[in-house]
Amino acid sequence: MLGLLLAVIGCQQGIDGEPTAERGAGPSGPIQPAQLDQLLTPALSLAVTPGKPLFETDMQSVLWTGADPAQCQGVVGYGRHPLFPTNYTGREARTQTDNQYPNQHQLLEVSATYPGDFQASKFLESVRATVSACQRPVAAWGDDEKHHMVTPGPVAPGSPDMVRWSTNLTGDQWICEFTMIAKANVISQLVTCSPDRSIDNQALSDQRLQKIDELLNSKV
Repeated sequence: MLGLLLAVIGCQQGIDGEPTAERGAGPSGPIQPAQLDQLLTPALSLAVTPGKPLFETDMQSVLWTGADPAQCQGVVGYGRHPLFPTNYTGREARTQTDNQYPNQHQLLEVSATYPGDFQASKFLESVRATVSACQRPVAAWGDDEKHHMVTPGPVAPGSPDMVRWSTNLTGDQWICEFTMIAKANVISQLVTCSPDRSIDNQALSDQRLQKIDELLNSKV
């Protein structure tokens, strides 16, 4: 059961330490790479099951590495962050789980900064278009080449600074809710997975957007 639940979201290992930087980046924007740790949920700070907080863990071995159609990989999975533009100036990610069976909960996050000329609204338009183009069963697989069928839902109404949608695993009770936030020069993605939507993705996403606003309004 562990292999199935971990594999269905196609995760990437958590990243600790200094933000990953991209060479050749342009002039920086208002949010700096050193602030990215503030745009991830601290380990052991979230618990769905009383006394069993989610903890950071390495999910590299269960990374989804492919999808058909290929352009839908970022719609159905978190691994390798294919929806993110590659010209980031810094990036940090964290994956957490509580390993509670049969009702496991997962929180998968990545935040990245971009040059000052990054166009957040244009990026979100591209994400909405990609999700809308993937409204069909999508095959996804990892290194074991075992295919899983995942069906994305439509974009949910909400804040203009967010794109939200969910996915269902065919033949199993496993739901992942995705939120992509973009504002100023930062992108932050939150993916919550469980059998019953018992992690409040909307609340976490609203808190993340509020934190971005706080960083934008603070003096660095």
